[in-house]
This record gives sequence, C-alpha cells and structure tokens, in this order.
Amino acid sequence: MTAILYLLNVVCSAGQSTLGKYYAKRGGGTLRFNIAKAAIGAILFLAIGIVAGFSFHLPTVLFGVGYGISLCISMHTGLKALAIGPMALTSTIAAFSLVIPFFFGIIFWDEQLTVFKTIGIVLLLLSMLLINRKKENGFSAKWLFYSLATLLTNGVCSVVQKLHQIKFPALYRTEFMFWAMLCISLILVAIIYAKREQKEAFRPSFLGLLAGVANCSSTYIVLYLSATENASVLFPIVSIAQMIAVWGIGILCFKEKLKLLQTIGLVIGVASIVLLKV
Repeated sequence: MTAILYLLNVVCSAGQSTLGKYYAKRGGGTLRFNIAKAAIGAILFLAIGIVAGFSFHLPTVLFGVGYGISLCISMHTGLKALAIGPMALTSTIAAFSLVIPFFFGIIFWDEQLTVFKTIGIVLLLLSMLLINRKKENGFSAKWLFYSLATLLTNGVCSVVQKLHQIKFPALYRTEFMFWAMLCISLILVAIIYAKREQKEAFRPSFLGLLAGVANCSSTYIVLYLSATENASVLFPIVSIAQMIAVWGIGILCFKEKLKLLQTIGLVIGVASIVLLKV
C-alpha cells in the first residue's frame, strides 16, 4: 500500500508540473491559474470533510494557514520559474527542497546523520552547482531567484506537514488541507482585487483546475505518509521519483535539451538523494 501511495504521489506531482509548464508556455496569467488551483482544492477538501466528518481544531487551523502562506508563495514563484526556464531543471531544483526537512529532522526530530547522508549532502550541493553553471546554460538571475524561492518555500511546507502529523498523527488531515487551500484562495482574491484584475483572474482555467486536483492529491498523500515515515526517508524518496519523472516529461513532451554538465548534475542529484535515504 505504501509503495502505491508513493507512485500516486509521483504521478500527481509530475502531472501538476506538466500542466503548469504547458499553461505558462501558452502565456497564461499566474493569478488565473493559481486561483483555480487553490479554489478547487478548498472545494474538494470541504466536500471530503462534509462526507467523512469535519472538525474545527484550532491548532490545525494555524498549521494550515502557515502551510497555505508558504504554498501560496511557492505556487507563484514555481509558475514564474516554469515560464522562463526549462521544466526539468526548474522542477529538479524545487525537488532539492528535501534538504530543509532533512536537516530539520536531524536537528529537531532526533533522526540520525550517517556517513552516507553526509556524502549525499555534498553531492547534492555539487549537483546544484553543475545544474546552474552560468557558462553552460546562461539562465537569468530571475529564473534562479524564482527557482530557489520555490525550493525554500517547498521545504517550509514539508516541515509544517511533518510537524502537524507529529503532533496529531493520522488526525485532521482533511481539515489541514482545507484551511491551507482556503488561506491561499483568500490571499489570491485579495491580490486580484488589489491589482483590479477580477475580469481576467476569475475566468475559469481548466488547466488550473486539473493542476489543483493533482496538487491536492499529491499533498494529501505526503501528509498521510508523514504520520508513519521518517522525514529523512520520506522526502528524499518523493524527491528522487519526482525528479526522474519530470526530467523525462521535459525531454519527451517539451523537447528540452540538457547540456553535458547539466545532465551530469542531474545524475549526481539522483545519486545524492539515494544516499540521503540510506
């Protein structure tokens, strides 16, 4: 059952990255895509809560809001990065967000730092240097900023997920996701009205709705696994699988070509994540 959940997580995560890249490639607006993505998530989890039973739990509300704020930033920067950079490399850098819950787990959750994990961290840093060598790819500072911002906020999201499930194992998962998606929706609505973009942003985005379903499914699976899996095992496994899937989709579907050093960097990145889970 656990293996099936990992596989479903990869399918959903890679699917939302693909939808985001396709939407960005068509020149769609960030707000329109993200409001559809967040709104469908809030509706889905509210519906699940009504059917399965919904509890008002204040700590979960606070965890959900914290997660929602971080995810809202990640959704914006991630789509911006996909719009101006290749999907394979953008998603790979985002996948490196595993280092944040990894170190958090070692420092605060008494998870062990082994020789293999130490080598894995060194290789991970080397991988990032190779992937982002300016001489090789010439990517803009803006793309790198958006990619690193996505890495940071994704990492914060993972920590908040794990913290919630440490305190309330296997409890309030639907409520957590509902409050998170509602928080994102409210933030985006406020931005839309502040920028006076109601007419454009509130037009339904079919791709955004599909990405929202994929995103919520992926996030809920990770939240489910967080109740039983160590952070230093869960997030590296999820990241390596997502990297390989998105890497393949970028090359096959979007005809992305990687330089030699970028390819070496990606391979080293995969190896580093393997070592991080040993």
